[in-house]
Amino acid sequence: SIRSATKLWLRICCGHRLPRPDEPGTAEVSSPMVSVALHPGGQVSQTPAVQQDGYHPVFNHSVVLEISDSALHILTFEVFDKGRAMASSALNLDAVREGYRWLALQNPQGHSIPRCGLLVKVQFLDTGDISS
Repeated sequence: SIRSATKLWLRICCGHRLPRPDEPGTAEVSSPMVSVALHPGGQVSQTPAVQQDGYHPVFNHSVVLEISDSALHILTFEVFDKGRAMASSALNLDAVREGYRWLALQNPQGHSIPRCGLLVKVQFLDTGDISS
């Protein structure tokens, strides 16, 4: 459970229907990357960019984040294309459950994007646990 966990293990598996760049002069197909962060503490991990695949990019990026003794933790996911914010989501860590989870994303203005999201796998670890 999160109450006894000292670490959060995440795998950002893939994205689905990520938004296309809408600025003039940009390529029609995005090369997305995902930044995940746990606050407080400012721990951040970024996936490599998946070149020319915004429809179904496969990231398969794993990260372990330390869970502090703070009463509130916010987990943020941000999708970028060449440095421009494309989509994001923020969650209270208390609301996160273990296993494979679908994470719906919002555009930079905060509106939901139909059928757009990330597939992530979540595991809470106690000191000494090792994830596969």
